[in-house]
Amino acid sequence: MKIQKELTKLGIVKLEELKPEMVNYIAHSVANKITTTFLTLQMQYNEILAKMLNCKMYYAKIPSNIAKVNYIYEDNSIYIDESMNILELDEQFYHEVIHCLQVVRKNNGKIKKVGLCNFGDFAINGLGINEAIVQYMAAKIMGNEKTKVNIYGIKLQTISPNYFPLLTNLMEQIIYYIGENVIVQAAINVNENFEDIFYNTFEEKTNQVIKNFDKILEMRNKLSTESNEQTKIELEKKIYNIYIETQEFVLNKYYEQVIPRLTTEKEVDSYIEKLSNNKVYLGMEEKEEFAGTNFYERTKEMIIQKLDKQLIKINKQKQKKALLVYNNKLKKFLEKTISYLWN
Repeated sequence: MKIQKELTKLGIVKLEELKPEMVNYIAHSVANKITTTFLTLQMQYNEILAKMLNCKMYYAKIPSNIAKVNYIYEDNSIYIDESMNILELDEQFYHEVIHCLQVVRKNNGKIKKVGLCNFGDFAINGLGINEAIVQYMAAKIMGNEKTKVNIYGIKLQTISPNYFPLLTNLMEQIIYYIGENVIVQAAINVNENFEDIFYNTFEEKTNQVIKNFDKILEMRNKLSTESNEQTKIELEKKIYNIYIETQEFVLNKYYEQVIPRLTTEKEVDSYIEKLSNNKVYLGMEEKEEFAGTNFYERTKEMIIQKLDKQLIKINKQKQKKALLVYNNKLKKFLEKTISYLWN
């Protein structure tokens, strides 16, 4: 059987299926936790509960080199290591559970998409960005606080310091720009608005951003199994460069496309404040920590200049409108005066 080959490949040995009452307990716990953490999903409570109740769950022997909980797409089942206490669901468990909720299948049973990841006939796109949102959700469900970490010479803060920290941090940046609700809803297929908003926000950089998430995930997986020290160093350097590139893409493109749309002083002020708060979401290159300037400060200065120009433009437009109103009032006054004199 295909599923047995997949389990053998992963080194998973299926032991026994969880009893219905335990599946029921897990399903209700998951539905409650997800919908109370992400209020935007409250209307999906029954749908989430139904999907969990229909998901097969098994105790298994799972090797130490992979996660203790694994969702297997082929048979829509979750395999749980026999040593786990399933009365205390952890971050890894929620990560795999969310994958279970994400799956959309075609009529023939083949996978069409998994959250933000699309399965085409010849390629799978968006695997990295999907892992990022799933881990973000799992970490937030656990109530993780932001933690400072140093990964490959990049200092950053993230709610997921132990699992996919770079990808999760980049997702936290994107959420800061476009909002959490639309991405979380898209992650479990509640709406189709995410792609439009994502492409409208990052425009021509969008596809590259998605590819970069995929590259980071791919190289991170290679790194986890690599034994050659020189190859490890090279992989870490590549991940480092792609992370920095992606961060610069999303920061610059976000403000580049939003600034021309600002029409009031209040809007400009709000985005100046947003830019000032941006720093805590960004990773800083360790080599720039004690330098006189860094990526954020350089970029902030350029964006502030653009915001100042937009503010000048807004004020000029206000002055033109005020002058136009004044001229119209003056014209009406003169017309009334002339009419009075002639009469």
